[in-house]
Amino acid sequence: MMMKLSDFNDKFVAFCKENGLIHRGDKIILGISGGADSTALLFALVELRSRMDLKLLAAHVNYHLRGEDSDRDEEYVKKICFEKNVPIVIKKSKLKTKSNLENKARELRFDYFNTLLAQYKFDKIALGHNREDQAETMIYRFFRGAGITGLKGILPKTINLIHPLICFSRRDITAYLESIGRAWREDKSNQEYTFVRNRIRNELLPWLKDNLNPKIVNKLSGAASMFAEAEEILHDIAIRRLSKTRNSQSDDTINLSVYNLKKIKPVIRFYLYREVYKTLNNGSMKDFYHNHFEEIEALLSTEGSKEFHLPHGISVFKLYESLIFSTIDPFERKDDELSREVQNIRSRISFGDYRIGMKKLKKLPSKRKLYEDESTAYIDYDKVTFPITMRYRQAGDRFHPLGMEHSKSLKDFFIDEKVPKFERDNILIFTDAQKIIWVGGLRIDNRVAIGKATKTILMLRIEKISASKTRAAERIKKRDNDE
Repeated sequence: MMMKLSDFNDKFVAFCKENGLIHRGDKIILGISGGADSTALLFALVELRSRMDLKLLAAHVNYHLRGEDSDRDEEYVKKICFEKNVPIVIKKSKLKTKSNLENKARELRFDYFNTLLAQYKFDKIALGHNREDQAETMIYRFFRGAGITGLKGILPKTINLIHPLICFSRRDITAYLESIGRAWREDKSNQEYTFVRNRIRNELLPWLKDNLNPKIVNKLSGAASMFAEAEEILHDIAIRRLSKTRNSQSDDTINLSVYNLKKIKPVIRFYLYREVYKTLNNGSMKDFYHNHFEEIEALLSTEGSKEFHLPHGISVFKLYESLIFSTIDPFERKDDELSREVQNIRSRISFGDYRIGMKKLKKLPSKRKLYEDESTAYIDYDKVTFPITMRYRQAGDRFHPLGMEHSKSLKDFFIDEKVPKFERDNILIFTDAQKIIWVGGLRIDNRVAIGKATKTILMLRIEKISASKTRAAERIKKRDNDE
């Protein structure tokens, strides 16, 4: 049944109101190609312009892909915009490559629209996608392996991008233009089979209508709405779980508990990871895909410590029982000091990200205390030759790990101890005038071990300054929550 002009206008206004697409006084950039969809959108917005005090700006991109036809499209959109007193800006461009042409054109178009949005201080961009476009998008994404996020299709509104015609069929739109006596430009490339979407539009969708369901477009459009609602619910659950899973957070790093993550369903973890990514990516979820989720999941289940790199400079590290998302390398040394030397015992020293304590003891600690704290080492004071130097590893480093009679390269020791590569350059090494005496937090040298003849003990203790700040912040947070 053909849609009447009044029905079209009423449905357009109702859909915009229901989805909060257009508000009084909005300044809207309209992407216009000259095809039926964007032409109809232009006239529908012009109908609303005076009633809602809208400010319109049409934007057209001429890619010069179809020779004179492309130029005729440009002339047509200029003509109808002039007739309706809608200012128009035109970008002339030539794509340098024919590979992935559809996506390249889309990227160029969106970059241009967003530039205009900022330059002219407009509020939103309106595009003329319809219900068939929605169905094609869902089919395309489904066969590309999209999850719920992809299957929600083209949303009526995403931040400052609106699709006021997504509730209309192509037939509705062409009938509307015919009822107001308006022509439109047909893009002949839509009939070519070079682009995957054209094959979906011209072959697959008609086949599905004829052989599966005559109302397949409406069914897919309805399913898209349901997927969009499902994603909102899953996202809300993920946000709540994130607060219980997060160990700590700063401007550039978010630390999650592996233990708590494993108690969450994978589908919720997807949205949780994406929210963390968004937080570190200036509020944008762009370029986070399902394959990234799978890579992070692989990190979660692996033994030891691993790393993975997401787009936009965000790295993910698994460090023991923490999953760390960061825009910086959390293990990169931030100090320029290569070493620090002390001639005698100093009770408190700072070096890089470490706070170091030294103490001379006369009494041997209990065996339990001797080995319970990896950040503390007890060594025989009389077997140490001052000065003591604190530094990081160097090529050719060797020592005698406690319990071994022979020397071992520090590199082989790290491998045997399964110390992640990205941590090795940040482990503090203590040496005396002749040898390594302690690989900080891991093992002392056998040659300075406490024995029966030990009379005086040198206690060395290390603490990461950044870690102590994090713990202090967590204590304050816990105290505030308790209050």
